[in-house]
Amino acid sequence: MSRTRALARAVLRAPVAGRTWREVGYQALALLLAPAGLLVLVLLLLGVVLSLTFVGLPLVALALTCARGLGRVHRRLVRRVLRIEVGDPAPRPRGRDPFDGLVRTLTDPGAWAQTGFLLVQVPLAVLGAGGPLGLLSAVGVALLRSPEGSPPGVPGLVLVVVVLAGPWLLRLVVRVQVGLTRATGAQEGDSARLRRSRSAVLEGSAAEVRAIERNLHDGTQARLTAIALHVDLARHRLRADPGGAGELLDVAHTTTREAITELRTIIRGIHPPALDEGLGPALTTMAEQAGLVVETDVDLRGAVLSPAIETMAYFCVAELLANATKHAGAERAWLRARATRRRLRLEVRDDGRGGADPARGSGLRGLTDRIAGVDGTLRLVSPPGLGTLVRLDLPVRA
Repeated sequence: MSRTRALARAVLRAPVAGRTWREVGYQALALLLAPAGLLVLVLLLLGVVLSLTFVGLPLVALALTCARGLGRVHRRLVRRVLRIEVGDPAPRPRGRDPFDGLVRTLTDPGAWAQTGFLLVQVPLAVLGAGGPLGLLSAVGVALLRSPEGSPPGVPGLVLVVVVLAGPWLLRLVVRVQVGLTRATGAQEGDSARLRRSRSAVLEGSAAEVRAIERNLHDGTQARLTAIALHVDLARHRLRADPGGAGELLDVAHTTTREAITELRTIIRGIHPPALDEGLGPALTTMAEQAGLVVETDVDLRGAVLSPAIETMAYFCVAELLANATKHAGAERAWLRARATRRRLRLEVRDDGRGGADPARGSGLRGLTDRIAGVDGTLRLVSPPGLGTLVRLDLPVRA
């Protein structure tokens, strides 16, 4: 019963809803752009017909360039009028010289995709803007010409049905248009995103290798050199000054223990020993040893996580809890972990000061880049004064 009421309420509110009027505005603007799209298609057809001569190829390239421009305008309308976020295709390829630029433009898959979008968008714009108006006009003509013997109230009922059904027809057309807008830039956008994430992962891995190398060089290597020096001095003093040799050996023994401790710390940074029992127990142990009260809700039963994903998830949660303690000033945090056969979802929430912004710090930005490298996502909700909520979505296998 509640679903029926909700559906009836949605149908009655649709003609006056803000979304409907935004869609009406979008369709009106799309209809104004339809002649430009039709002109681009005619120009492309003319270029293809003349492609047997050299004159036709520049016309095709011009049409493809204009198609890219119109596609950019349509994406801007979707963002600003419909308030729907859509991705951008890769930038237009540029050649080393005019001939190379012509070849790159003619073989640009993004431009051809935008041309295909215009081929469908032009009739959809006419249908989206003209369909409801045509229905209303037909109903108006029918009301004016209705015979005297027609049942009372029938024309008005038809008008009500058209008014109530019009927004849903419009919504269907807009959904198709938005889907086409996303699809035309998805392939190029995904490729660009993949290149950026791969570059971020490589840079992050290189930075971690440099950090390990620096720790080994400045710490462990220096201590091992000191051990060798003290043992060498003790060997030379062993006969002449046994007491001094013993002191040198004591120093070498202490330095050896310090070097072992440093090596263990470095190894934990590469692969935490807590993960030997699995990610679930490791997260629980981490929460117990955190510098604030952490309530855990961890259930990873049935999930088979790869070691790389376990390590990434462990360090991500560790950094988020450290941020809650050091930067957010939080007293309590909540950790939730769930896994399916394909995805691992982590949620870390705290009661700190909020206002976290990846643009102002490298920590969250680094986490986002690292997660994107394995086709994962990070979502941040951090209003000032209301704490921070971070949701991580990772594949179970890298």
